[in-house]
Amino acid sequence: MKFLIIGLFVVVAVFLIRRSKQTTNPAEQACAEEIGELIRSDPEAGSQAIAEVFSKHGIAPSRCYKVGAMVMPQLRKQGLKAEDARLVMTRVRSAYSRVS
Repeated sequence: MKFLIIGLFVVVAVFLIRRSKQTTNPAEQACAEEIGELIRSDPEAGSQAIAEVFSKHGIAPSRCYKVGAMVMPQLRKQGLKAEDARLVMTRVRSAYSRVS
């Protein structure tokens, strides 16, 4: 019985890991990383500069919110405090409407 429970746990863990790797689009991940780098190099980067990064990576306006969700962890990796990252995210969200 113990082996059955451990086996079930391993199967579920493998399934979840594989699923998360399949749903991450490399172009979207690269865009989120570049936005994080942009914010780190220029903390006052405006929404137009962020929108240009979205356009550069070919992110459709309907997918911007998905990439925006990946930006917050990138900002935390860049060393921004949670409160500062939330302030930056307002500029990222305002950039969504500027993407064409």
